[in-house]
Amino acid sequence: MIIKTVIWDMDGTIADSAALHFRAWQATMRRYGIDYAYQLFIDSFGRNNAEILAEQLDDPDAATIAAISLEKEAAYRSLVTPETLRPNPGVLGLLEGLRRDGVTQIVGSSGPMANIAAMVRAMDIGDYFLALVTGTHLPKGKPDPAIFLRCAAVAGAAPGECLVIEDSVHGIEAAQRAGMCSVAVGALAASDALRPYRMENGAGASVGIADLSAVQDAASLLARFG
Repeated sequence: MIIKTVIWDMDGTIADSAALHFRAWQATMRRYGIDYAYQLFIDSFGRNNAEILAEQLDDPDAATIAAISLEKEAAYRSLVTPETLRPNPGVLGLLEGLRRDGVTQIVGSSGPMANIAAMVRAMDIGDYFLALVTGTHLPKGKPDPAIFLRCAAVAGAAPGECLVIEDSVHGIEAAQRAGMCSVAVGALAASDALRPYRMENGAGASVGIADLSAVQDAASLLARFG
């Protein structure tokens, strides 16, 4: 089936935002007397704010968790600027190549809409995307496939006509559950965690590309899934 729509994850895929998120968590938790260590931050990847806060605070109620979560995300957005956030290597070239080839592009992220919109503005990449579909729209994040299925519906494409670009195993699993092919980028590309989803062993529909700068052109990438 021909790929008509490419769905991009944001954090870690389009841009490396981890350092900014860590600074936001540190500043927020410090106000509540908690030393938020970097290893704790690393271990929390893929978890939502409510889960993290429930473990770090002393029996917080839902209202407290919601308020602190909003505070952390506001702190993060205050750090997002054109100087602090730039697209990862190879991203702009692929965005441009896909647009030139007439491929619809959508952001599909579990992050809050306000964060994703701020990142898109800071990097000045909004013109590449038909829409931003985020965790704000849906109750379940990845590995639930709902976000990617919503992206397909917005694009008017069948799941089999969509290609997901992701840096997390949760995102790759969500793509597979949605019936979509995927590209794993960054450290995940060579990780054993990707093995169950790899196209070459017949178990899945994913390929690993550590650095998108290695993609010669958009057409050659899509041809791998044709």
